[in-house]
Amino acid sequence: NVGRGLIRSMVSKRTSGGPFRSLEDLIQRMGEGELNKRAVENFIKCGAMDCFGYHRSELLAVFDSMMDSIAASRKKNIEGQMGMFSMLEEEDTSVQIPIPKLAEMKKMDLMLLEKETTGIYLSGHPMDDYRHLLKNTHVIPMGRLLDEENAYQDDQIVSVAGIVQNIKMKTTRNNSMMAYITVEDDTAAIEMLAFSNVLSQYGTYLAENQAVVITGRLSLRDDKEPQIVINRARPISDFAENAQREEKTAGTAQTLYLKLPTENGPYFAKVRAILSMFPGDNSVVVYFADTKQRRGSKCALDARMLKELTSLLGEGNVIVK
Repeated sequence: NVGRGLIRSMVSKRTSGGPFRSLEDLIQRMGEGELNKRAVENFIKCGAMDCFGYHRSELLAVFDSMMDSIAASRKKNIEGQMGMFSMLEEEDTSVQIPIPKLAEMKKMDLMLLEKETTGIYLSGHPMDDYRHLLKNTHVIPMGRLLDEENAYQDDQIVSVAGIVQNIKMKTTRNNSMMAYITVEDDTAAIEMLAFSNVLSQYGTYLAENQAVVITGRLSLRDDKEPQIVINRARPISDFAENAQREEKTAGTAQTLYLKLPTENGPYFAKVRAILSMFPGDNSVVVYFADTKQRRGSKCALDARMLKELTSLLGEGNVIVK
């Protein structure tokens, strides 16, 4: 972040000499030692130099050589190589460094630079490209979980989507690895816990700046902010593709039928765990052979979920129609 003294100095220069006409004009009018390369780079990255009409990629490519050239020109003037008459004229140390024509960086990369230099996203949020694809699903904004009067309960399975901000690894008492992962959407940020089994299975998705959908167990305690214990993670792009397919087939909703030998055996608990990891709006009917009773639920008809259920129950006991 740029210091307050530098900002005051720039405002003073702009007020006394009129608006800065270009990046070169700004560098020339700032005294040597008032504006270093790191400050100029950060101003470009956060978008403060967008007013000059160039892509940030173009300014980042040229500012270093531009500052070196202006510094060299000042040094020559100090050494007396400027003529007496030219010193009486309005100072013009222009070095006319051409700004190259370059394609702008991707929107996501621009926002990451803003976050890097200011701590916040300025021109948008990475979730902007995904939020509309998450409508009419069980993925909820994180801000809802932080509301004092939210309708969610401790240990409830929830699904959220966001951008991984940072990861802190920790060794547990039994020498396995776990991670504290902060995920942020456009409404809030929540700390999440990932234990070794989750890290081994989904660790590649839980990297900084990755857009992910998280399904996990909500932890609500009076003495702490809400947390989520991660059960499953997947790329948000993957989830968006599923959402688009569901939109196309919305007029022909399908139902998943599952046949289990009994409600009391180990299968039903496993089935419920699998279904909770794929929240959605498709109906599920679970039939128990011994009592001939049925149970209803909801899920998303994901191919990977169907594969897991088929592996558990057998092909003839998992039917979609």
